[in-house]
Amino acid sequence: MKYLLKIDRLAAWLLFICLLLYFISGFGMTKGIISPQLATKLHISYLTYIILVAFTTHTSFAIHLAFKRWRFWHGPGKTVLLLFYLIFISFFIWVDKFYVRKTPAVNQNVNLNTNVNAAVNQDEDDDGEEGVITTNLNTNTSRPTNTSVNTNQNALKTFTLSELAQYNGQSGRPAYVAVDGTVYDVSALFLSGTHFSHLAGRDLSAEFHGQHNLASITKYPVVGKLP
Repeated sequence: MKYLLKIDRLAAWLLFICLLLYFISGFGMTKGIISPQLATKLHISYLTYIILVAFTTHTSFAIHLAFKRWRFWHGPGKTVLLLFYLIFISFFIWVDKFYVRKTPAVNQNVNLNTNVNAAVNQDEDDDGEEGVITTNLNTNTSRPTNTSVNTNQNALKTFTLSELAQYNGQSGRPAYVAVDGTVYDVSALFLSGTHFSHLAGRDLSAEFHGQHNLASITKYPVVGKLP
């Protein structure tokens, strides 16, 4: 019990310090009170999981003591506590690593209806002069050709920077960003067109690679490309 108390106190202090840094880094990303790059690394890459471990350690010990006081610290009580933290931690990791809010897919329907009626009538008029040829082109003849092509496909649009800037997540527009020449729909992440200190409608390749790995962006829908 003595060692458990020391671990609990250490977890409590760690939780306190990390929460302070979490607030500071959050304001660094949104208000710029510290470097946005440093703030993002602290907020996303380090502090979240340290806080999760400290929170789990500190609260589980407190609940364990409460269960003992309530005489609920037996097989079922231990199972309930263990299942609660397993579900809590698993859910947190799933949301952080895998969950993406679904957005409507971008479909471009291309209907091509082509009616081609062409014929060429070539008449040679020999009026006694050599080398004189008269050619008549008629678009409506007795030999029409009809061609109908219907296609339904997801075509990748090629964006210019000015076109990409229109998809800034503002006024109901979707939020698009470009990374390594690929344009992604990140409306689920860029709420109101912003994600921490970053703005939608831009090429964020440099900013992205400074803070994330490629797998964290490829899970979002691809809507086009940037030359």
